[in-house]
Order: sequence, then structure tokens, then C-alpha cells
Amino acid sequence: MDHITNRVLNDILCDLKGDNRNSVLFGTQRYLVGVGGFPGSGKSSFTKHLTDKLTSHAISAVCVSMDGWHYTREQLSQFPDPAAAFARRGAPHTFDAQEYTRFIHALKDEPRVALQAPTFSHSLKDPTPGGVQIDEHVAVVIVEGNYVLLDEERWASAAHTLDRKIWIDIDQAMTKQRLVKRHIESGICKDILEAEERAEKNDLDNGRYARSKLVEGTDVIASVEDANFAMAQ
Repeated sequence: MDHITNRVLNDILCDLKGDNRNSVLFGTQRYLVGVGGFPGSGKSSFTKHLTDKLTSHAISAVCVSMDGWHYTREQLSQFPDPAAAFARRGAPHTFDAQEYTRFIHALKDEPRVALQAPTFSHSLKDPTPGGVQIDEHVAVVIVEGNYVLLDEERWASAAHTLDRKIWIDIDQAMTKQRLVKRHIESGICKDILEAEERAEKNDLDNGRYARSKLVEGTDVIASVEDANFAMAQ
């Protein structure tokens, strides 16, 4: 994993040279990185490693997951077909893309101000407001999620606002194995058959859709067979 994050880190450091360095690190702008990928591809772990490396270079960075913009269970119950909405939770239409886009645009407002981002509570099975604090001094924000790079009407404006766009590619058989294991260990599914069905009909379908509609300028990198890389997302 280290050589992958080092390569991306060097790309970011190159972007921050000269005037950009002053305006981002010591000025009023923020630099935004989007990390997308199949569920189970290692997005969350990659994002954490990259954030740690930026911090080690004295660059104030925070990572945010777009999972905080899931519609709540109460909101899903108001959908025309609530059962279908719950069954497909995690698909693009089960996220509040409008509020997510407002947040991404706010990160780019100048002068930069303190913001809060929601997180997702797996115990509550719903978003939690204000889970991540982004202070004024934060120069780099890394946003990870299935649809941060989606070139679709509800998502494209936010995707185009990102300064660097990264998609983590992975063999689908490998990510399916990871997802089945995760679903069983987390208690989401009661057995391997249910976990395989959920992985194939929900997670992988969502990943294929996102992969087919990547915004222009996305840097596609390959996931690796690394236990640390796959541990979170």
C-alpha cells in the first residue's frame, strides 16, 4: 500500500507547489481530494493512510466519508416504494446528493470557515450530524465514497469541484470475498448465501454503476492484496 499512497502524496505535493502552496497551506483556499471505488476496495483504509502521510508532511488534512449523507430510515420510509428503497440502501438515489453537494461547495468557499460533516453510525443504522469537525486551518479534505466521482446530474457538480480524483480499481471476485466476509462478521447477513446475494445484487451493482460513470480526469489506481488496505472499505 505504501508505494501507492506515496505516489498519490507526491502528486498532491506537486499540485501544491508555488502560489498554490501559499494559497492552500497558508491562505484561504482548500484542496479537495475525492477517493471512489467499489465497496470493499479499500477506500477508507487508503484515505486514512493518505491523511496520515499528509499530516506527517505538516499539512493539516481531514478525511470525510460520504456515508454521512445516507438518507435516514425515516426519510426512506417516505419514498414511493419504501421496501425497495431499504433493499437498495447504498444506491445513489438513497443518498442526499443535494446536501452533500452543498457541503463540497462550502469547503471551497473563501475565506474558509469551520464546517461539520455528518458520519454514519452502524449501531444506529443512520447518519449522525456533526461527526467530523473541519476547522479553518484544515488545508486538505479527502472525501471518500462510492459516488464522489459520479458523473451524473445529482453528483457531477460536486465531483467537478474536487482538485484530485482517484478511483481504486479491484478485481470483482476479490471484493466480493471481502464483502461477504464483512457482511457476516458485522451481522448484516445471517449466512453466506444471504451475504453473497447482498454483495452481488447491491454492493457490486452499485460499484459497477459508479465505475461506468467516472468524471473526467479521474486517476484510476489498482487495489492490492493487502489485509490493511482492505480492512475498512
